[in-house]
Amino acid sequence: MILKTQSVKLRGGILIHIIGKFLEPSQVGGLVDTLKNSGIQRRDMIISAYDEEKFEDMRENAENPTPVVMSDQDDVGELKAFAENVQKLDEEDGIVVSVKVAKKKAQEVKQVMEQSGAFEIIVDDNK
Repeated sequence: MILKTQSVKLRGGILIHIIGKFLEPSQVGGLVDTLKNSGIQRRDMIISAYDEEKFEDMRENAENPTPVVMSDQDDVGELKAFAENVQKLDEEDGIVVSVKVAKKKAQEVKQVMEQSGAFEIIVDDNK
């Protein structure tokens, strides 16, 4: 597991990104359902198949994200940050899920990812 610290302060709270990599779509479905039930909104998640070539293209041209990314997020900065974080992952196949969450909920989200079957997790709180 890779851990890195960076943070962003918005609306009085510190938000961080937690990125996990999964092998099966069913693991991701379970993760999304559990996170939604805990109050995390779908717009705070980005889900994508791992494709290094497309992520490289996204880092270079974040205004036109490739169809490999499934997100309710339309903030170019968020998509670019996602693409940059993904390059920190091992180059194994899998499904990447990024969740933007309040720092106080980070441990809970990380545990849910682990329980859902994530084989790699990065905590990026962008200081």
